[in-house]
Amino acid sequence: MSEHGVALMDAVATASRDKQRAEAALHDAVREAREAGIPWAVIGSAVGVSRQAAQERFSHPAPGRLV
Repeated sequence: MSEHGVALMDAVATASRDKQRAEAALHDAVREAREAGIPWAVIGSAVGVSRQAAQERFSHPAPGRLV
């Protein structure tokens, strides 16, 4: 693989790690919001989805987390 290809793949790997960290942070923020009594409809609105979609997505730990 060329130097340019290696640099591109490094960028892909970095973006993937950043996405995983962001997804974990989002799940943590939603969990904290729910613990504070924020309704699913408000959380859904904040992330651009319906109440039901937010509940389905965030009712479980972030992918790759065991908690």
